[in-house]
Amino acid sequence: MKYLVLIFLLFNVSLVFSQKIEGKITYLASSKMALKSIEQNNEDSKKHIQKGVNQIYKNAKDIKVILKFNESVSEYYAVDKMDFTNKDDINITHIMSGSEKKFYTQNLTMKYESKTLDCYLLGECFLIENELPKWVLKQETKTIQGFLCYKAILINPRNGKQNLEAWYTPKLPYQYGIMEFYGLPGVILELNRNTITITAIKIELNPIQRIEITEPKNIKILTQEEFKNLTRKAMPDFYNRN
Repeated sequence: MKYLVLIFLLFNVSLVFSQKIEGKITYLASSKMALKSIEQNNEDSKKHIQKGVNQIYKNAKDIKVILKFNESVSEYYAVDKMDFTNKDDINITHIMSGSEKKFYTQNLTMKYESKTLDCYLLGECFLIENELPKWVLKQETKTIQGFLCYKAILINPRNGKQNLEAWYTPKLPYQYGIMEFYGLPGVILELNRNTITITAIKIELNPIQRIEITEPKNIKILTQEEFKNLTRKAMPDFYNRN
């Protein structure tokens, strides 16, 4: 009986500690694999258009992005900043990995919610609600930074093709992710699209100094559709051009 009680206590202690993991994950975002994909998908494109797109990706630089998290919330953002007024400073990798936006995912009772903080596009700050992705879980595994990860994919409903691949680890038992991609049974350590790969290169868990995340407050919350409508009204020339 004593052994059963001890096992029960150890199980509960380990469960409590596992639920209170916090940390900081540094990812490397890279667009180096994009050129091959673009060349394959643009065989019928006009040569001058393809040349321009190729040049954009040739000029792309790798950047670092951060995911900070505790048991209540996560915050994702790019470390490097970009000067959008300087054409020479435009980096497609920075844009594709979140740009100047910040992404917050809250661990609420029985569910997770995610919002994007956008203070750039319309000249003021908005929190845009992110829809929960409809993941398809796979049995494929690989190890990233010592963590066993499982594969999940998103399918394009229009053509039935895979348009995104994520690798998550149940060892970090939160549904946090990269940008607006969240909701898996473990933190996402890698995200792959045709044009970008974002993969964890450093994982720091339970640091001496606690992870503090200041969530934005008193900011208007919009749905995706509301934000799109607001953007269309603010930039009609962009949306109405042929």
